[in-house]
This record gives sequence, C-alpha cells and structure tokens, in this order.
Amino acid sequence: MKRRTVALASIVLVVAACANAAAPSTPAPMAPTPSVAPTTARPTSPPSASPWPTPLPAGPDVSLAGLTDPAHGWAVSAQRLQVTADGGSTCRDVTPPGGFVTGLLGVDFVDAAHGWVAINEAFTSGSDASYGRVDIWRTTDGGRTWAKTQLPKARFAVFGEIMPAVQFDFLDATHGFAFQSGNEAKGKNDSDLFWTADGGATWSADRPTGNGSQGNEGMIGFSTPTDGVIVDTMRGNGIAVTHDGGRTWNDAALAMPSGASGAQLLFGQPVYLDGRSGLVVVDFQADSGSAFRVYRTADAGSSWTQVAALPSGVSTVAFLDAQRWIGADGAGMAVTRAT
Repeated sequence: MKRRTVALASIVLVVAACANAAAPSTPAPMAPTPSVAPTTARPTSPPSASPWPTPLPAGPDVSLAGLTDPAHGWAVSAQRLQVTADGGSTCRDVTPPGGFVTGLLGVDFVDAAHGWVAINEAFTSGSDASYGRVDIWRTTDGGRTWAKTQLPKARFAVFGEIMPAVQFDFLDATHGFAFQSGNEAKGKNDSDLFWTADGGATWSADRPTGNGSQGNEGMIGFSTPTDGVIVDTMRGNGIAVTHDGGRTWNDAALAMPSGASGAQLLFGQPVYLDGRSGLVVVDFQADSGSAFRVYRTADAGSSWTQVAALPSGVSTVAFLDAQRWIGADGAGMAVTRAT
C-alpha cells in the first residue's frame, strides 16, 4: 500500500482559499474536478532552490489542512470543515452535524470521498456517560452525508477534560488506525491505539503501547495493517516499531551520525512510500544548535539510516516520492532531488 504524501506548495493554495471561503450559510459552489490533474515538474538537477512564494493573504486561522491529490483537499477554519475539488480555487462547507463546539480532536481524508472526524463529546461532570468519549464521524461521499460511531474507551487517555488529539492513519478507504498520544497532564506517559477494517464503522479494542510509566507517545506511521512505527517515543532512539498491528512494540535501530552523541532527537511525521520503504526527518538538538537530517527505512521501520542533511534553515519536508522532496523554512520553499 502506498502512503500518500502532501506537497507543501499545493497545500498553501488550499489553506489560502479555504481560509477565505464563503461563510457557511452561503458556501461557494464546488467546481467540477479537472479531467487532468496538475503535474509537479521534476527538477533537472539536484539540489536547486525555487523562488520564494508570494505571502498568503490575510484571513481566518487554519487549524488543520491536508491534500489527497493535487486537486482535492480539506481545511478547518473558524470551526468549520471545508473541502476543495479544484486545488483550492473554490471550497465547500462539509462540517459534520453539530459542528466542532464540543472539541475537535482530529480530521483525515484518504481520498476525495472518504473522510473521518474525531470529536470529544460534551459533558458536565466526570460521571457523565460522555466523559472521555470520542465520537468518530465518517463520510463516504466527500462530506455530503455523515455517520457517527464511537471509539472504545481508552485505557490511558481517559480524562475527558483534557483529551489528547486523535491522529488518523488510513491506508485505504477501509483499513486505518486512530491514535491518542498519551496524557502527561495526568501522569500517564502512554498512548492508545485503535484499528478499523470497515472504514471506521467499528473499531478494535484499545491496543495500549506501553505500561503507563514509559510508553510510546509521539506520531504514528503505518505502511501495512501490521507494520508501523511511533516516532518521538520516550524510549530507545525515539522510534518504536511493530510488525503485528500494534500489539507489541520494539525499539528500532537508528544509525547515529558522527558527533551526535548526547543530542536530543525530535522527529517529523514518518511517511511510507510503499509497504517497506519510508522517510522521516530527524532533528538532532545540541548546545550548538539543531541539525535536520532525513532518514530512510527499507524494512518497514525496523532500522533507519541517514540519506541526506537538510539545507540550513529548512526543517519541514514533504516527500513527493523517494527522489523528489519539498522543504520549507517558514518563509520560502526549496525543491531537491535525492538519490
């Protein structure tokens, strides 16, 4: 299964357009999907820098956003969920019934039709049935209609008033994970993982990723229903790997660069390109500053080796494929080709 990637240059357009979309009462019409999706030009020589992009226009804050292909994407702005079918030129409001007033925990779309929203249900006291409950809204028609289900009760992230975010990781329209990364505010150094094989209609019982004192908080990335990693964990070199769908976890091997002994490691979002190979950005923080490097796995996450050092200032990378990456430093973008 190929893990989809997001081009930073394209997501900028979605954020700008959807942040300035029409009010929910008079949503902009959805434009027809182009018959031919836009293409991304391959750089002719590595590495090369692109011109700085034009600053975004002023508008409401966008809290979450994503793309499923160059034309289709989504964004959350002013507590409303908007989708686009034309690369951000127009957007349509598809907020689930009831909106996000009770607490938005996560959003994901795996394609133009299939999406999921996680909401922390409202409650008035710890004895309410909705305390600590996570509702999952799912759509199979691009947000025109929604159906609701619930995650099973979490084992570690159980405190309703400070529920952690829900990170979705869907491999296709049917198979996916929902991950709640710990709850340190209540002393739980752990996380809760749920699995679905029917598009989110039902979810497995919680697969806790530790023992409550030293667990696997962080970000997940799965290449198959059985193979995946959690990065930024509080164990080993910061990457835990599973090959049985999250039932058991082991420390992954990460080759440390020369001179990095004693550095603190921080990780970006892991991205899988197929069932075995994947990429992740690692920030080596030391007294002298940060050094951002790209690491690759060829064995579904069991071991990681360095393949590139990022240019000065670049800390965020979108991986289009194994060779083409787009990096950002907060003010501009750079395109490179890795070998």
